[in-house]
Amino acid sequence: MYLKALVDIPNQTGKIVTQKKKDSIYVFYEYDRVYDPVKKYNIPKRAVIGKLSPDDHSKMYPNPNFLRYFPAVQVSTINTEISRSCCLRIGSWVVISEIIKHYGLFDLISDIVGKNAGLFLDLAAYAIVSEHNAGQYYPDYAYNHPLFTQDMRIFSDAKVSEFLSTMPEWCSVEFLNRWNATRDHREKIYISYDSTNKDCQAGDIEMIEYGHSKSGRGLPAFNFSVAYDTTNRVPLFYEEYPGSIVDVSQLQYMLEKAKSYGYRRCGFILDRGYFCKSNIHYMDSCGYAFIIMVKGKKKFISELIGQNKGSFEIDRSCFIRGYRIYGKTVKARLYADDEKDRYFHLYHSTALEHAQRSSLELELEKMGTLLEKYRMKTVTLPESYDHYFELYFNEQSKALVHWKERSDVIKKELSLCGYFSIVT
Repeated sequence: MYLKALVDIPNQTGKIVTQKKKDSIYVFYEYDRVYDPVKKYNIPKRAVIGKLSPDDHSKMYPNPNFLRYFPAVQVSTINTEISRSCCLRIGSWVVISEIIKHYGLFDLISDIVGKNAGLFLDLAAYAIVSEHNAGQYYPDYAYNHPLFTQDMRIFSDAKVSEFLSTMPEWCSVEFLNRWNATRDHREKIYISYDSTNKDCQAGDIEMIEYGHSKSGRGLPAFNFSVAYDTTNRVPLFYEEYPGSIVDVSQLQYMLEKAKSYGYRRCGFILDRGYFCKSNIHYMDSCGYAFIIMVKGKKKFISELIGQNKGSFEIDRSCFIRGYRIYGKTVKARLYADDEKDRYFHLYHSTALEHAQRSSLELELEKMGTLLEKYRMKTVTLPESYDHYFELYFNEQSKALVHWKERSDVIKKELSLCGYFSIVT
């Protein structure tokens, strides 16, 4: 793909090579040299960065490689109209086009963003097909894919940036309002709701905050969540919120949003990160049913597992063939002051038990190795060490002298490996 723009051939002595093929002369850039120990000389690594202008051999038509190796060169200020590929990849576009027609998305988007509806849908298709959203690569996608813009016009990355930066926030709010208004609120549905967070280094953005980043790199992040109708297999709404807010706190705001969209006859399928007493009571007050996973190590769950342990793990009538696990349902109160019984679905998986036991034992070995390393040294250890080990320090120097595994704690955790529970 070559831009219809002329630039000077880079002045890189010894790194620019031209090669003629048929009627065209191509410009190569040597970006690296790799030594071959067998041949005992350096092998140049080259990439095509453009095609020589037939009218002026000091100029060339650049391609995307040129933009990659010479990002400082201003190309967009010249005529950057891009020609189309002689072969278009239409498979994904046909599927996405049918979805757009089925849900009337073009008219819905047109009412909100106006004449740029085609570009908006193209960017959505580009994000789905390419599995990323870097605006500078959109022209590459548009070069060999059908488009929803009038006459399948290809816009530059500068136009994409301008379009997205000038789109007001009310557009997304209006879209979600209209989209959810078209749902059948009389139908009983289950909404699957989950969130994640993403690191961000974009600068001064209000919702970017330090929190519990899942990447573990300690960078500021933002949270993003999606509610999905599992009954009809369509997304309903999304939320973005500051990175410091945890899942437990956000759930009640989401429930209010679902109520404002008119969802009354619904239940929620939730990850264990949303489990807490206040959230359960809040869903009760809203009249919403729920299916929520609970960590097996929670005290009341571990007690329930202990009471029922051995009553279902090898009983073939309790075997769930589709998942190759054993399960049992019991009724109990979730909290001491709970107003009604809940259903606790207890499960046991031998494969999960093996994986969790191996993981715990490996972690204990690593901890033991680290403790040995710091014997007779002053050290500050994480709380997890005090959970699994009895630690003895010198009263005067505060150096680590000795340690002993808490066998009762480890025995209890090993006995819970392979068990998990879902509460409804």
